[in-house]
Amino acid sequence: MLSAASILLLVYAAIILVALGGNLLVCVAVFCDRILRRQQENLFLVSLAVSDLLISLLVMLFAAANDTLGYWPFGRLYCQIWICFDITCTTASILNLSAIALHRFLNISRPLVYVRRRKICIVIAFVWLISATIGFTQIILELAQRDEGNGGRNETDGIKYDDSYPRCELRLKPFYALGSSMCSFVIPAAMMVLLYTRLYLFARKHAKIMRIQLQQTANFAVTPTACEGIRNSANVEFYDRIFAMCHCCHKNDPTVSERVKPKNTSSQLCITDQKARLTLGVIMGTFLICWLPFFIVNVIRSFLPDLISDVQFKAVTWLGYANSTANPIIYTILNRDFRIAFKKILFGNVLCSSRDVCLNGSCG
Repeated sequence: MLSAASILLLVYAAIILVALGGNLLVCVAVFCDRILRRQQENLFLVSLAVSDLLISLLVMLFAAANDTLGYWPFGRLYCQIWICFDITCTTASILNLSAIALHRFLNISRPLVYVRRRKICIVIAFVWLISATIGFTQIILELAQRDEGNGGRNETDGIKYDDSYPRCELRLKPFYALGSSMCSFVIPAAMMVLLYTRLYLFARKHAKIMRIQLQQTANFAVTPTACEGIRNSANVEFYDRIFAMCHCCHKNDPTVSERVKPKNTSSQLCITDQKARLTLGVIMGTFLICWLPFFIVNVIRSFLPDLISDVQFKAVTWLGYANSTANPIIYTILNRDFRIAFKKILFGNVLCSSRDVCLNGSCG
């Protein structure tokens, strides 16, 4: 029977490997697929994948070693570097999520306004600049609160030494904990909740208007080809297609044009509304479940360090890390273009095609 330490190590390994594989797959898909490269939102998704990939490589791997061994074996210098990478990359991941929410809201509420790729790149650069500032502030201004040693302990460079077992541990002062939590989580989370709520209400309002118009019309002509064009559009993101389908009816209609009763269309709009709620619920629910406990515990720990045990803090920390595992699934698996690219990559269909997915370098 596996010991508790072995089970914990397996959990760590699963989180890290899925995060590594998923985020690397997103980057490769966007890089190799012409259609995905043309979609502006995918710039944000690549930035998100890079931040989550860095969390997997530079943060989670060393956190797993630290937690499993019970001490920090990588030296004093990398302890500081690791802490900075931790704060910077996790903040970048969260800020990228809020940037995606803003971009999607603008796409729906202002569909005729074209946002240039240059502006998106500026926003992404700003996200990383803010993240790096938050991540490195605690070292530059020495706002980190170290545990004071006794009985052979020595506090140097953020590592707590207990006889022969060094520990890399960051104890934040209340001011820094509150400030970083506001910038890294509270403001982005509030922004995401507001934007996704407004986005959903906006889509629901237009669906309701459509329903009223259909009820006022005895017969409604539908062209399945046009509906299919909306579903297959390269510029419509995964849940944007759901909202766009408010203007369509049945997916598998056999005829080119047919008449649909208003009550049938009304039922379809109801299903669309449920899909929209489910999709947005998964996005916000996963984000809040993963990160809310950590930031609550982090602030409490800065004021009352003895109230939160090491086990509790590690648990909420890894719950936050798990968000980097969930992001590539949530933000790409419901996107038809990503699913096609993933299948080509995973199942070896890498020859040149109309989608220009060319991993073997044979494309000219």
